[in-house]
Amino acid sequence: MSFRLPYSKIIFEHLPLHKIAFIFLFTASLLGNFENSYSQDSDNAGSSKDQAQVQLASVPGISEIIPLASNIEVRLLRTQKILSDTINKNALVGSLKTINSNLDSLQITLNELKTSGTPSLNSIKTFNLELQAVIQNFKETNSPLTEEISKIEGQRKMWLNEQENWLLWEDSLVTKNTPEQIKITFKKSNAAINTALESLVPKLDELLRLQESSYKIQPKIEILQDEFESFSQQNKELVILDQSDPMFSSEFRDKFNPELWENTRKGLVELSYTNKFSGAVYFWGFLLGIILFISVYLLIKKNNEAIESDSEYKFLANKAFASALFISITTTFILIKFDAMQATEELLIAIIVGVSFCYLLKDELKSWEKQIVYLLVLLVLLNDFFFAINLPTPLIRIYITIISLVLILLCVIWLRKRRIENISKIWTFFLLIGALYFGIVFLAEISGKEVLALYLFDSFIRTAIQLTLYAVYLFIFHGALKWLLVYNNSKQKYLSTENISSSVNQLTWFITFLTIAYYILPQLLVTWGGYSNLQEANRNLMALGINVGDNRITLQLLIASICVLYGSYIVSSLFSRFMMNKTLDEKSLDKGTRLSIAQLAHYLIMFIGFLTAISVLGFDLTNFTIILSALSVGIGFGLQGLVNNFVSGLILLFERPIREGDAIETNDVPWSTVKQIGLRATRLVTYEQSDLVVPNSELVYKNVTNWTLNNRLRNLILPIGVAYGSDIPLVMKTLMDAGKANEYLVKNSVPTVLFRSFGDSVLNLELRVLAKDANRGLSITSAIYQDIYQRFDKANIKIAYPQIDVHLFKKDQ
Repeated sequence: MSFRLPYSKIIFEHLPLHKIAFIFLFTASLLGNFENSYSQDSDNAGSSKDQAQVQLASVPGISEIIPLASNIEVRLLRTQKILSDTINKNALVGSLKTINSNLDSLQITLNELKTSGTPSLNSIKTFNLELQAVIQNFKETNSPLTEEISKIEGQRKMWLNEQENWLLWEDSLVTKNTPEQIKITFKKSNAAINTALESLVPKLDELLRLQESSYKIQPKIEILQDEFESFSQQNKELVILDQSDPMFSSEFRDKFNPELWENTRKGLVELSYTNKFSGAVYFWGFLLGIILFISVYLLIKKNNEAIESDSEYKFLANKAFASALFISITTTFILIKFDAMQATEELLIAIIVGVSFCYLLKDELKSWEKQIVYLLVLLVLLNDFFFAINLPTPLIRIYITIISLVLILLCVIWLRKRRIENISKIWTFFLLIGALYFGIVFLAEISGKEVLALYLFDSFIRTAIQLTLYAVYLFIFHGALKWLLVYNNSKQKYLSTENISSSVNQLTWFITFLTIAYYILPQLLVTWGGYSNLQEANRNLMALGINVGDNRITLQLLIASICVLYGSYIVSSLFSRFMMNKTLDEKSLDKGTRLSIAQLAHYLIMFIGFLTAISVLGFDLTNFTIILSALSVGIGFGLQGLVNNFVSGLILLFERPIREGDAIETNDVPWSTVKQIGLRATRLVTYEQSDLVVPNSELVYKNVTNWTLNNRLRNLILPIGVAYGSDIPLVMKTLMDAGKANEYLVKNSVPTVLFRSFGDSVLNLELRVLAKDANRGLSITSAIYQDIYQRFDKANIKIAYPQIDVHLFKKDQ
């Protein structure tokens, strides 16, 4: 919803809320560029199966004539059913008379506004709402009429085509020797076709006369719109041209007469006794609000403990009623267009939302932040109240002067408390700008520029409260999306908690971007008087763009292209996280396979998203292909290595001689673990935990030892030397026991002990064992050696060490 500060109606029209549903933003941005291409005949596509036969059929055989004639009878019945279900002529004529009468009344009202001097705020708003209602009624009246004409015209074209076919067939098949039954069949079919055409043409003529009478009203509507827009433009120019009495002049003091106080009293009395509530007009909107309120209230009550445990959203806990009020009303006003609501109704809604909003944030804000929020809400409520009672202009001027002076003093006080309250530099800047801004409003008001002061005051307050409301709403929406994903994931365990948080952040930023582009920014333009309504602001904003060759890249196309790219990134991220989820470990896909699939899917989705984004911008993919073909010449000369590595990366991903998570080794690469296989290079992590980036071609064209390609087993060879004179059978038994004792060895594999050779000072033996995990080879070897040493020490087996026997001979003297 929007809080409306009404007095700037002298300058620009009230902001109508457009029916924008967030769930359709992405789809609308993509299809906006193509809607004109498919709108002409879309309503006629499904009116009748027979309309597809618009081409002359080939001459059938005699055996097919009677079945085709039978089909003619069936289609004639369908056509008669369509004619019997047409729109109510009397109701349509009555609606057109009412619209014409309302336009005449509005013309008289506009003339009175032009001649009455300065129009009242309420009269301008009422006239605008009534005019928009008449225009909407005109569109709603003509829309079914246009559809009906298109449907009847489709039937007429179908029967004319059928008539031409049957005449052609009759000329070809009916001769002197043609069977009599065929001649009779042709006669009946032609009669049925003529019957259909004779019934369609008068009905179509009748509808066209109605359409002609309807569109005679169109010039009157356009003239009235132009006059009102010119009238509004003149009021906008009052911002610059108007010069009222200064507040210190005697002329201004003379306006405080008994008549002014009597008008104020009448406004209060009318507000007290008003009973013009238009709730029935917006029955479905209020019903949606009630459903949302009940749903949100029950959800918060049910999950109150979980909400209270969340540090970010604990302010919603134990405030189910206020939270449900705020969320349900703001959501309803975002999704539904309430542009004919009475001032009293708007004041009531503003009070409910304002009070619930303040109650929600009362425990979460610092003292000075709380004062700002409370003050903004109070100003909104005061402005809506003054508008509802149609407060006289002199009293409004005094109100704006006092409030501006109070805001200046508060900004100065808050600036002086900067060190005490620990106010950031950004807030300090805004407070300084606010003080200067309201200083301008104050000077403009007391000097007699009342319209300029009113425009600046009203626009600033409305902008501040709108941005604050949207920020809180999007924050709550972020929490609701997070809760929804967590709730669904708790049953299936598709994603981890970290993945959920990351996905929620991505989706929230995505939706926030769309909301700002399609809703908040256009609404702020309307708030500051750039456009009269949200639809116009959105349409003109999205139409901004630049020409690139024969194509015009508008802001809407650019946003749609960004949405496609970002959406592709989100989809690829979610798929990758799903593939790497731990719950898939029980499936037949190992980690390396899932990593390869996730990587390929990521590149494929992003590539498709890139091509789609280029297409959305209006560029022909054929031309894009030609450009790539031209670039291939340069690739052949200067980018051979890059292409070589790119193709090698595809080979690694498809053929999978190495996979992410594998332990590999080459002559140039030490023992490393494959961390990521990219399209140009592969990232390895060495034992020292350093990242090693290796071009893919190095892993394709050179010998690579993959220790974990087919399995993770590894044979370990442990050489042991014992001293001469050792008990060899005991040594071999001790080594065998040590090989069997380690828990990281394959249990059903028997260790092997070999006596290899006689050394200079040692008897060389080997212990060969089979390890479960090749990546634990060093730690297993270390553990077995320690065990062997302890067993040798207990068995009194000596480990050999180098020794030299020296023989001394005594020389005879």
